[in-house]
Amino acid sequence: MPSTQKTRRQLNATNAFAWALGAPLPAALGLWYFLAGAPRGLARLQLAGSADRAFAICAGRLSTCQHALTTYYTLVVCCTISLLLVFWLSCFAFPSKCGRHVAELAMIVTGVGGLCGVLENWLIKHGLGLGRTQAGDSWFAVAAGLAALKWLIALLTILALYLWLTALSRAGRHALPTMWRRMRRRPKADPALRITCDRHHSDDTPQAVPSWPVSMGPDGPTWPDIAPEKDLYAAAQETPSHWRYEGTTAPGRENADIGICVSGGGIRSACVTLGAFQTLRHTLNKAGYLVSVSGGGYTVGAMQLALSDDQGKPAGPSAKTVFQPGSVEEDHLRRHSKYVADGTREWLVALGVLLRGLLASLFLLAATTTILGLALSWGYHLVPVTDLNHLAAPGTHACPPHCSRPSRPPFRHPAVWAVLTLFAAAAFSWLVWLFSTTWSRRSKPGRIAARAFRLLLVLAMALATTVILVPLLAWGAVQLQLQLKINRPRTGAGIGATVLITYVAALITTLWRRRQTLRSGLSKITDLLRGKPGLARAVPNGFTQYLLVWAVLALLTAGFLLLLGWSTATGWSWPNWAQVTAPAILLVLGSSLDQTWMSLHPFYRRRLASCFAVRRADVDGREGVQIAQPYNFDTETTRLSTYGGRRDRFPQVIFAAAANLSGASRTPPGRRAVSFTFSCDYVGSPDTGYACTACLEERTKRNIARDLTVQSAIAISGAAFASAMGAQARAFQTFFALSNARLGSWLPNPSVLARQWEPDAPWQLPRAPAIRRLPYLLREVFGRYPMDDRLLLVTDGGHYENLGLVELLRQGVRTAICIDASGDTPPFATTLAQAIALAQEELGITITLDDPGALIPGSGEPLSPPSILSPINARLSKTAVITGKITYPRNLRIKDEDGRTAWSGTEGTLIVARATLTAALPYQLLSYAAAHPVFPRDSTSDQWFDHEQFDAYQTLGRCLGTQVQNLLEPPSPQVTPTAKP
Repeated sequence: MPSTQKTRRQLNATNAFAWALGAPLPAALGLWYFLAGAPRGLARLQLAGSADRAFAICAGRLSTCQHALTTYYTLVVCCTISLLLVFWLSCFAFPSKCGRHVAELAMIVTGVGGLCGVLENWLIKHGLGLGRTQAGDSWFAVAAGLAALKWLIALLTILALYLWLTALSRAGRHALPTMWRRMRRRPKADPALRITCDRHHSDDTPQAVPSWPVSMGPDGPTWPDIAPEKDLYAAAQETPSHWRYEGTTAPGRENADIGICVSGGGIRSACVTLGAFQTLRHTLNKAGYLVSVSGGGYTVGAMQLALSDDQGKPAGPSAKTVFQPGSVEEDHLRRHSKYVADGTREWLVALGVLLRGLLASLFLLAATTTILGLALSWGYHLVPVTDLNHLAAPGTHACPPHCSRPSRPPFRHPAVWAVLTLFAAAAFSWLVWLFSTTWSRRSKPGRIAARAFRLLLVLAMALATTVILVPLLAWGAVQLQLQLKINRPRTGAGIGATVLITYVAALITTLWRRRQTLRSGLSKITDLLRGKPGLARAVPNGFTQYLLVWAVLALLTAGFLLLLGWSTATGWSWPNWAQVTAPAILLVLGSSLDQTWMSLHPFYRRRLASCFAVRRADVDGREGVQIAQPYNFDTETTRLSTYGGRRDRFPQVIFAAAANLSGASRTPPGRRAVSFTFSCDYVGSPDTGYACTACLEERTKRNIARDLTVQSAIAISGAAFASAMGAQARAFQTFFALSNARLGSWLPNPSVLARQWEPDAPWQLPRAPAIRRLPYLLREVFGRYPMDDRLLLVTDGGHYENLGLVELLRQGVRTAICIDASGDTPPFATTLAQAIALAQEELGITITLDDPGALIPGSGEPLSPPSILSPINARLSKTAVITGKITYPRNLRIKDEDGRTAWSGTEGTLIVARATLTAALPYQLLSYAAAHPVFPRDSTSDQWFDHEQFDAYQTLGRCLGTQVQNLLEPPSPQVTPTAKP
């Protein structure tokens, strides 16, 4: 298939570095020539708007002003040349469609700004030359309007500075070593000799595989724009393309006869999974894949770690006996099931961690807002498109106690007319586009008019914001300050109240989700102090919860806007030490703090490890005496490639998470996330690409590499509440980002790595970040997750699919066993239904359940006597285990130990074991269920299971495992021996 992309001229690193060094020279020379004889107040002259004001500014120095206007031509031309060079260079330094589009648009706007500067300069100089008596106001009014637009466009200098520094660093990173080698006459190192990891990589097991391609627009390129030497997505058209893309597994993986997936659900699912694996052990030892999501991954990760020694090698108990009933590791898990906070001390630490993250997040965002206001304040002070200087004194209380309130900012009429003119020009362009498309949709004037409309509309809105909205915000902030008589004590009290309200709301939203059981943190501490278990109470989710979140978001938004307005009004008059210290603090903290490690993720990971990272150890000198030895969290890094490796008679573990993406090009309809998996061989998915786990561990910086461990994979897969949660409510996600009450982690994008790891990678590619700085927090706040970014925000697998069934079917298994402890609200198994629908949409796999109605509560045989046991009878299902038929869109090939095909076909079997009540459950479990109406659907937010809850869910899991095992291998009938006569 021929490529539809246009061949673009390239620029090598050496030439790009030379252009980057020379780009700022014209601006530097022009600025030096202008400042040598320029008087102060030239910006006020350009914005005068009338002849009287212009001649008043130039009173006594008319010739000096005219000379400055002459030299100003040089400055405008030189700065325009430098900006055009920078933006032209950016077309090569940022080769993506978006980067080129922004650079080309910036070049057009820069040309318009330069033209405005020349015209307004000529108008002012001509008006001054006519003299006070002959010069009319029209010359200076038009010049003021052009000057307002020019100074708005001059803000592109900030963007140009960023692009210039980026292009200089990227080109210099390649050009300088090349120049040094040429000077020393040394040959270039062979990239094939560079060892990246202990694995042997070939065409069948590459270091990285990019994701399947998607179009970035009607006329744009595809992403990713590279193809590996052996394209996993280029296969015979035996199935439709999308299903073939989504069904692609990591390189080297083969179809398996048996696969198991365990659902999310926090500690509830972990207990059910533990019990199920204890009775399903024979099948578990024969399985090829074990896919876990969220809470199910707690137990799966615990079993994987229990089979490893302190070097990550296979050791300890066998897969047949690990976490068997009565083992020391099972006893450790039971005693630490309240892993989040097991005692008053842990509760205080948890509350303190949440408060620390909240304070850090709000401080960084407030500091960013303040610095932005300070920059705007100096901008309005030096270039008064709207004069705000009169707001500084009352805003800082630098006036007498009885000073009058400041008047509304005096808008400059030429600037307002410039705004209206831009809106009128945008409307005219829209009409031209409308009439052009009426006659022909491919009309060139119509396309030009459409682009002009978008450009003019953006400029009009930006100029209106600069001339009208921001000044009104500054004036309103000072007016409110004077109206409420806000002083330093009241300011401190307001900040404290805002933090407290946000903190309480963060506690409520992290514990109170859905119509489930909520255990109040305060009552938990009280109950622990009294030695009594807490009482559960149902709290409805709905309007009240959303109202709380929206109210806090409105409070924070109002606070940040007022801070921005006040900083804009008063910033230029602050003491010099404050104007220097504030940006310095933000620069240091914003560039040195890792945003993931500021969140709850490190605390959550450590608390999970305290419960589920344990191994069986022998006591020295005491034969046969064993203890549960917890992992040393600080010194033992459980690298995913070694500690997560395949163990004898234990399936390959795949931790299922979700990568959050913006837009609809990648994500399934109705979702804002795609699958992302962690395993010992590869991490990623078809939608994000795959990267070799060992290579990624070695090539990633330390801060990020610490999240490529088994412990982190468990925590990320269970990152239930985060700033991005798939199809969940956007209000909660924004609030979690603002309050820092968020889980999940930013991890390298495998598709980007596939390009970076190429031997001849282009110089335009950016380096992998060493730390996740402030911009990543801002991306979480505003919900921006580009699919071509260097890092992806990876969160709970339930944000994509909560059973792990789709990921298991992607591996291609003949028999799929699904342990469903997701806690769906009756009557239907909603999570199972969603997984079946997603498998059909994404993989083309059809699942037909044999008797799904048997899972509905109330369908089972009632217990006697019905009059007394009617409440629990309404909760009984006919069975907890059902089967179904799986139909794949392609042939599966399962090989035996010798590598020969043992089975081939398109049909398989699905076995679903759902955590529900049946009449066949043990007496003690039915008794517990009668006393606890929410069982077996305790809230996922309840992560503090006592021993009764732990035993109840574990027993339920054992019953489920027994039923599945009997279904797979029916027990042989027992023959009663007859007595001899």
